[in-house]
Amino acid sequence: MAEGELIKRASSGDDGAMEEVLTEYMGMVKALARRYYIVGATCEDASQEGMIGLFKAVMTYDEGKGKFSAYAYACIKAAILDAVKAASREKNKPLNNYIPLDKTENLVAEEDVTEDIGGRQLMERIREGLSGAEEKIFQLWAEGLSYAEIAAELGKSVKYVDNALQRIRKKARKLADPEG
Repeated sequence: MAEGELIKRASSGDDGAMEEVLTEYMGMVKALARRYYIVGATCEDASQEGMIGLFKAVMTYDEGKGKFSAYAYACIKAAILDAVKAASREKNKPLNNYIPLDKTENLVAEEDVTEDIGGRQLMERIREGLSGAEEKIFQLWAEGLSYAEIAAELGKSVKYVDNALQRIRKKARKLADPEG
Protein backbone atom coordinates (compact mmCIF):
# COMPACT_ATOMS: atom_id res chain seq x y z
CA MET A 1 0.00 0.00 0.00
CA ALA A 2 1.28 3.49 -0.84
CA GLU A 3 2.35 5.68 2.04
CA GLY A 4 -0.19 8.37 1.16
CA GLU A 5 -3.03 5.86 1.34
CA LEU A 6 -1.71 4.49 4.64
CA ILE A 7 -1.60 7.99 6.14
CA LYS A 8 -5.17 8.70 4.97
CA ARG A 9 -6.44 5.48 6.53
CA ALA A 10 -4.57 6.17 9.77
CA SER A 11 -5.94 9.72 10.03
CA SER A 12 -9.44 8.37 9.36
CA GLY A 13 -9.31 6.18 12.44
CA ASP A 14 -7.93 2.88 11.11
CA ASP A 15 -6.01 1.65 14.16
CA GLY A 16 -4.05 -0.91 12.16
CA ALA A 17 -2.86 1.74 9.72
CA MET A 18 -1.96 4.10 12.58
CA GLU A 19 0.05 1.37 14.28
CA GLU A 20 1.85 0.66 11.01
CA VAL A 21 2.78 4.34 10.55
CA LEU A 22 3.91 4.71 14.17
CA THR A 23 6.04 1.58 13.90
CA GLU A 24 7.54 2.67 10.58
CA TYR A 25 8.60 6.07 11.93
CA MET A 26 9.68 4.94 15.41
CA GLY A 27 13.35 4.94 14.32
CA MET A 28 13.08 8.60 13.32
CA VAL A 29 11.45 9.43 16.65
CA LYS A 30 14.15 7.68 18.67
CA ALA A 31 16.94 9.29 16.63
CA LEU A 32 15.50 12.75 17.25
CA ALA A 33 14.81 12.03 20.92
CA ARG A 34 18.47 11.12 21.51
CA ARG A 35 19.52 14.58 20.31
CA TYR A 36 17.65 16.43 23.03
CA TYR A 37 17.60 16.38 26.78
CA ILE A 38 14.48 17.10 28.81
CA VAL A 39 15.31 18.26 32.32
CA GLY A 40 14.04 15.77 34.85
CA ALA A 41 13.04 13.22 32.23
CA THR A 42 14.47 10.13 30.59
CA CYS A 43 15.26 9.49 26.94
CA GLU A 44 12.10 7.38 26.87
CA ASP A 45 10.09 10.46 27.90
CA ALA A 46 11.59 12.38 24.97
CA SER A 47 10.63 9.49 22.68
CA GLN A 48 7.06 9.60 23.98
CA GLU A 49 6.88 13.32 23.21
CA GLY A 50 8.17 12.54 19.72
CA MET A 51 5.52 9.85 19.24
CA ILE A 52 2.86 12.41 20.18
CA GLY A 53 4.35 14.71 17.52
CA LEU A 54 4.21 11.86 15.01
CA PHE A 55 0.58 11.15 15.87
CA LYS A 56 -0.26 14.82 15.35
CA ALA A 57 1.58 14.73 12.03
CA VAL A 58 -0.56 11.82 10.86
CA MET A 59 -3.74 13.58 11.94
CA THR A 60 -2.91 16.95 10.33
CA TYR A 61 -0.98 15.94 7.20
CA ASP A 62 -2.02 17.59 3.92
CA GLU A 63 -0.78 15.54 0.96
CA GLY A 64 -0.71 18.61 -1.26
CA LYS A 65 1.95 20.34 0.85
CA GLY A 66 4.87 17.92 0.49
CA LYS A 67 6.23 14.58 1.59
CA PHE A 68 4.91 13.05 4.78
CA SER A 69 8.38 12.12 6.02
CA ALA A 70 9.52 15.76 5.98
CA TYR A 71 6.31 16.88 7.70
CA ALA A 72 6.60 14.10 10.28
CA TYR A 73 10.22 15.07 11.01
CA ALA A 74 9.21 18.68 11.63
CA CYS A 75 6.27 17.69 13.86
CA ILE A 76 8.33 15.20 15.89
CA LYS A 77 11.13 17.71 16.40
CA ALA A 78 8.68 20.46 17.38
CA ALA A 79 6.97 18.21 19.96
CA ILE A 80 10.29 17.27 21.56
CA LEU A 81 11.51 20.89 21.57
CA ASP A 82 8.23 22.01 23.16
CA ALA A 83 8.80 19.46 25.95
CA VAL A 84 12.41 20.62 26.40
CA LYS A 85 11.28 24.25 26.66
CA ALA A 86 8.44 23.42 29.03
CA ALA A 87 10.72 21.44 31.35
CA SER A 88 13.30 24.26 31.34
CA ARG A 89 10.86 27.01 32.31
CA GLU A 90 11.61 28.85 35.50
CA LYS A 91 8.30 27.76 37.04
CA ASN A 92 9.39 24.09 36.79
CA LYS A 93 12.78 24.61 38.41
CA PRO A 94 11.60 23.70 41.94
CA LEU A 95 10.14 20.41 40.69
CA ASN A 96 13.20 19.52 38.65
CA ASN A 97 15.70 20.24 41.41
CA TYR A 98 14.03 19.17 44.63
CA ILE A 99 15.13 17.16 47.61
CA PRO A 100 12.12 15.54 49.33
CA LEU A 101 11.31 17.24 52.64
CA ASP A 102 11.24 13.93 54.46
CA LYS A 103 14.93 13.50 53.54
CA THR A 104 16.19 16.85 54.86
CA GLU A 105 16.37 16.20 58.61
CA ASN A 106 20.05 15.18 58.43
CA LEU A 107 21.14 18.28 56.51
CA VAL A 108 21.15 20.46 59.63
CA ALA A 109 22.56 19.35 62.96
CA GLU A 110 20.33 19.88 66.00
CA GLU A 111 22.63 22.56 67.45
CA ASP A 112 22.20 24.59 64.24
CA VAL A 113 18.40 24.65 64.46
CA THR A 114 18.24 28.06 66.13
CA GLU A 115 20.38 29.63 63.40
CA ASP A 116 19.82 29.85 59.65
CA ILE A 117 18.29 26.35 59.20
CA GLY A 118 17.71 26.15 55.45
CA GLY A 119 20.21 28.66 54.17
CA ARG A 120 23.87 29.01 54.98
CA GLN A 121 24.53 25.66 56.68
CA LEU A 122 22.82 23.70 53.92
CA MET A 123 24.78 25.52 51.22
CA GLU A 124 28.07 25.06 53.08
CA ARG A 125 27.51 21.35 53.64
CA ILE A 126 26.69 20.83 50.00
CA ARG A 127 29.66 22.91 48.81
CA GLU A 128 32.15 21.01 51.00
CA GLY A 129 31.80 17.92 48.81
CA LEU A 130 31.95 19.63 45.42
CA SER A 131 34.83 19.91 42.96
CA GLY A 132 35.86 23.38 41.82
CA ALA A 133 33.87 23.13 38.58
CA GLU A 134 30.80 21.76 40.40
CA GLU A 135 31.01 24.57 42.95
CA LYS A 136 31.08 27.22 40.20
CA ILE A 137 28.13 25.59 38.42
CA PHE A 138 26.23 25.28 41.71
CA GLN A 139 26.86 28.97 42.47
CA LEU A 140 25.59 30.07 39.05
CA TRP A 141 22.58 27.77 39.33
CA ALA A 142 21.79 29.10 42.83
CA GLU A 143 21.89 32.63 41.38
CA GLY A 144 19.06 31.58 39.05
CA LEU A 145 20.92 31.15 35.77
CA SER A 146 19.49 28.64 33.30
CA TYR A 147 21.46 25.62 32.12
CA ALA A 148 22.11 27.41 28.81
CA GLU A 149 23.31 30.58 30.56
CA ILE A 150 25.66 28.59 32.80
CA ALA A 151 27.01 26.69 29.79
CA ALA A 152 27.62 29.95 27.90
CA GLU A 153 29.35 31.53 30.91
CA LEU A 154 31.68 28.55 31.36
CA GLY A 155 32.19 27.77 27.68
CA LYS A 156 30.78 24.27 28.18
CA SER A 157 27.84 22.36 26.72
CA VAL A 158 24.39 22.30 28.32
CA LYS A 159 24.80 18.55 28.80
CA TYR A 160 28.06 19.16 30.75
CA VAL A 161 26.17 21.55 33.03
CA ASP A 162 23.29 19.11 33.44
CA ASN A 163 25.67 16.24 34.30
CA ALA A 164 27.40 18.41 36.91
CA LEU A 165 24.07 19.41 38.45
CA GLN A 166 22.98 15.75 38.53
CA ARG A 167 26.19 14.91 40.46
CA ILE A 168 25.53 17.82 42.81
CA ARG A 169 21.96 16.60 43.45
CA LYS A 170 23.27 13.11 44.14
CA LYS A 171 25.75 14.47 46.67
CA ALA A 172 23.00 16.58 48.30
CA ARG A 173 20.74 13.53 48.56
CA LYS A 174 23.53 11.62 50.29
CA LEU A 175 23.73 14.43 52.84
CA ALA A 176 19.99 14.20 53.30
CA ASP A 177 19.93 10.42 53.70
CA PRO A 178 23.37 8.98 54.62
CA GLU A 179 21.97 5.43 54.85
CA GLY A 180 20.27 5.57 51.42
